[in-house]
Amino acid sequence: PVLRLDGICLKFGDKRVLNGIDLSVVEGEVVVLIGASGSGKTSLLRCINLLNVPTSGSIVIDDETLFDRRADGKGAQIPAHEVNRIRSKTGMVFQQFNLFPHMTALENVMEGPVIVKKEPKEQARQTALKLLDLMGLSQHIEKYPRQLSGGQQQRVAIAR
Repeated sequence: PVLRLDGICLKFGDKRVLNGIDLSVVEGEVVVLIGASGSGKTSLLRCINLLNVPTSGSIVIDDETLFDRRADGKGAQIPAHEVNRIRSKTGMVFQQFNLFPHMTALENVMEGPVIVKKEPKEQARQTALKLLDLMGLSQHIEKYPRQLSGGQQQRVAIAR
């Protein structure tokens, strides 16, 4: 699996938000989290990136253990610089797309690889063009978010 969660628990004070979540995702598999508002979907996604630190359980991404803590609190979390390296392999699309309004669709998709991963601009551009094409947005690469429909904005966010 490219992602494996074992026994993920999360508490905020005395409130248990996640209770023993197990999940295994293989490359190419599509997984959908569905549930009522407040059921823990976003909390689980935030745990995968350690934006929320689980109370217990383990998280493995690409055979690298990101987090491993037993219920008694013993265990380990990898150092912050390693968390950031592994986070660069993952992404989240939020309900609010958070596109930069002063950047075109193409620029929005290029921004992360250029700034965070230090990719050369031309390489990032070529990758962004391919991703936008996969999302059916080739004809919209020079448009700003305000010029795109909600669905188009969402696809730009997914490509990003």
